[in-house]
Amino acid sequence: MSRTEMNLNNLNHQLVVAGLTGMVDEDGLTPHEAFEVLEDIKRNIFHALAEIRRCRKSSMDMKG
Repeated sequence: MSRTEMNLNNLNHQLVVAGLTGMVDEDGLTPHEAFEVLEDIKRNIFHALAEIRRCRKSSMDMKG
């Protein structure tokens, strides 16, 4: 299985699914609205995640 495919044995993937499920089940959003929120989350955190990745890669490069 690719790292880019959903794997429900991966806790991080489970948390994303649980969050989306909660938006529909508990917050009363439609599935379409939940995906709109997900898109907004992606737009708002992309740069932070990219920075984390750069720092991690830089740290790994220094180690070896």
